[in-house]
Amino acid sequence: MSGLASWLANRAAALAGYARPPMSPMTTTEDERGPRQVVASHQPAAADDFGLLSLPRWLWIPSNARALEDAEMQCLRKIKSRVDREMVRTDDGHTISTVIVRPALEPESPQPPIVLLHGFAGGAGIWCKNFDALAADRTVYAIDMIGFGRSSRPVFSQDPVESEGLFVSSFESWRRAMALPSFILAGHSLGGFVSAAYTLRYPSRVEHLILLDCWGMPARPDDPAKERIKLPGWVQVIGKLAHMFSPLSGIRMVGPFGALCIRKLRPDLQKKFADMFDDETIPNYIYHLNARPPSGELAMNYMSHPFGWAKHPMLPRLLEHLDLDVPLTLLYGQRSWVDCKSGYLLKAARPDSYVDVHIVERAGHHIYSDNSPAVNKILTHLCMRVTDHLTGSSADEGDDDSS
Repeated sequence: MSGLASWLANRAAALAGYARPPMSPMTTTEDERGPRQVVASHQPAAADDFGLLSLPRWLWIPSNARALEDAEMQCLRKIKSRVDREMVRTDDGHTISTVIVRPALEPESPQPPIVLLHGFAGGAGIWCKNFDALAADRTVYAIDMIGFGRSSRPVFSQDPVESEGLFVSSFESWRRAMALPSFILAGHSLGGFVSAAYTLRYPSRVEHLILLDCWGMPARPDDPAKERIKLPGWVQVIGKLAHMFSPLSGIRMVGPFGALCIRKLRPDLQKKFADMFDDETIPNYIYHLNARPPSGELAMNYMSHPFGWAKHPMLPRLLEHLDLDVPLTLLYGQRSWVDCKSGYLLKAARPDSYVDVHIVERAGHHIYSDNSPAVNKILTHLCMRVTDHLTGSSADEGDDDSS
C-alpha cells in the first residue's frame, strides 16, 4: 500500500508541474519610449514536465503557451480602444506579458497612465470590462505579474519576504523597460498587495495608489477560530490544501478535465462577464492561465498562512511607512470576504493625507467585474484627479465612501 501511495505522490507532483519554462526568442523594438527588448509573441510550449505514466505533458494537459495567448486574445476581442500586446524582456532577465490599451482617438495621450495588476490566478485579460472606460483619455497598461499568465515563471524563494521582493523588483524592472517615470497604480487582491509593497519601496513612481479588495492587509487573528470568519467554502478548501500541494495543482492533476472542473466549480466566473461574453471565454482563459507550470501560485503559498492570512501583513507597514504624499484609495466589495476595516483604519491614521474608502454595492471580491460600471466611475474620477493635481487644476474633493 505504501508503494502505491508513493507512486501516486510522484504522479501528482509530475502532473502539477514544477519546472521552469524556457525563455522565448528576443527581438528589439523602438518607439516613442526608445529602444527596448521585446520577446516574440508566439512562445514555444514548455517542455517542462511529464504526466501520467510518463506521457508528455501536452498529452495529459490540453494547454500550452499558444493556447493561453489565444485565450487572452479572445478576452480582448470586444475592446473598442486600440489594443497592443507585448512580451517585454526586462533587465533582470525576465519576460513580462503586457497588454497596452490606448485611446482610440488619441493613441499618444499626454495624461498620466494607469497600470493594473491582477489578483491570484488571474491575468491581464481579466480587466476586459474596465479597459475601454479607463482608456477613454489615457493609456492603460495591464501586465501578467511574474509567475503568472504568459510572463516568466521563475522559482521563488520559500522565504515570504524574498518572494514578495521578487514581485516588486520584477515590476520595477518592467517599469524601467517601459520608460514610465510615474503612473497611477491599481491592484486587485494579490495585485493590490504587490502594488502596496511596490509603493512602499518606490513612492515617487506612484501618483495614486488604488487597492481593490486588497489581500493580506491585517495580521492573522490570535484566535484560530476567527480565521474562518467570512471566508467562503472554496477559500477554506484552498487554504487547507495549499500547504500540501501547490494551490492550483488540482487543475493540472485532472488533465483534460481541468477546464470542465473550472466551469462546474466556479460557474460564477462566466456569470460575472455575461454582459460581455455569451460563451466560455472567461472560464477558458482562467483554465489556460493556471494549467501552466506553477510559479506565482507557489509564491502565494510561501507568503501566506492557511486560510489566506499574509505572513508579512501589509496594514502595519502602510500605517508606519507609507509616504504621506502618496494619495491612497481603497475599494471593497459589499459582499466580499475581505474585511474593509483596514481601509478605515488607514483613513483614520492619515488625517493629513488623501485617503478614501469606497464600498462597491452589488459586488463581491471580484469588484472590477461584479460591478464594473461603479468601479470604472471611481477609477476614472481618480485618474482625472491625478491629472488635475499635476496640471494645477482644482480637483473635485466631494468623494463618497460608497458607490
